[in-house]
Amino acid sequence: MAPGFFKKASNRIRESFAGLLAAVDSQEDADKLLSYYTRQQVLFVDAKLGATFYCLQVLILSFIVGYILIYKQGYVQWEQALGGCVTHVTGDAVSISTGTAATRYFSTEELTYPGLENGNIFVATRQSVHKQMRGVCEDPNMPCISNADCSNLGTHAGVCTEIGLCKELSWCNVDAEPETYEIDSTQVSIWVRSFIQYVKLAPEKLFSTDQVATGPTKDNTYSLRQLLKMAEPIPVNYEEVAELGAAFEVAFRWNCNVRKACTPDLKVRRLDTILDPDNIGFAFKYGEYIDDGHRVQNEVRGLRFFFRTSGTGSKASVAATIMCVSTSMTLIQFALVFADLLLTKVFANRKKIHCAEI
Repeated sequence: MAPGFFKKASNRIRESFAGLLAAVDSQEDADKLLSYYTRQQVLFVDAKLGATFYCLQVLILSFIVGYILIYKQGYVQWEQALGGCVTHVTGDAVSISTGTAATRYFSTEELTYPGLENGNIFVATRQSVHKQMRGVCEDPNMPCISNADCSNLGTHAGVCTEIGLCKELSWCNVDAEPETYEIDSTQVSIWVRSFIQYVKLAPEKLFSTDQVATGPTKDNTYSLRQLLKMAEPIPVNYEEVAELGAAFEVAFRWNCNVRKACTPDLKVRRLDTILDPDNIGFAFKYGEYIDDGHRVQNEVRGLRFFFRTSGTGSKASVAATIMCVSTSMTLIQFALVFADLLLTKVFANRKKIHCAEI
């Protein structure tokens, strides 16, 4: 290309830029609008101020290293996780009724009936057995004030009695007293297998209470008395809760460095006194039907254990360390800010310092 082409292009660009500046200058001062800012450092020759500045930096660095990195483990990557529990119960009991004379053997399946949830366990401590048949009698589950509160089944319309119960077609007790069994369940043993996995930190590892030995051992099998004695903040005696029953949470807490072997901490606490202090205990009813007109009504009280597994995994991480250090180092700027405040507000030569716009 000819040399004149570049010269013309250069002139065109120069003229266009000058026209743009002229247009901007007509609306606002172009020098002020397009001003340029730069940082400048000023050296103050003052030993006291310098010593204060460096002491503050050393203190902040000590805080970052000692507290944030070491004490608070800022170099560690964390993961919260939930695990699971597998339980198995062994043990039985023989009891003599305190009501209608009878003796009964309770197998493991009868003591732990029903299996309401996976991993959670109920163990009976007291059971009342009512033999019932269909008939017309006072129903304890139907309180009333007038006949209108009772069931109206045509020829079997309910009647409100003087004691405030509906006399109507219902399940009526055959015996004057039920069979009542005070069951000694202290010989029942519970084998618990707790396990947890940290899928982000160590997806290839499964932490379990069976890592050393597979199956029930003295370290992972607990009697009812053992679990009750572990309750916090106050240990519980079996005799205190056998009559009304109780509900407990048994928590396995795993706090693991995923690169090392790990064992959980076991925490037990009573729940029924927290959830409903005015109605403590744990009880339920269930019926066993013989035919259309006869059944056995069981009222059961006992100990309900809710097993839980949770934990926190950790491991040293370069990424976590870099993130912690990079964010914490911004605290160093406080030394500069504090030194400037001392210089302009406190030190004797503060009146000699003047800041002016150029």
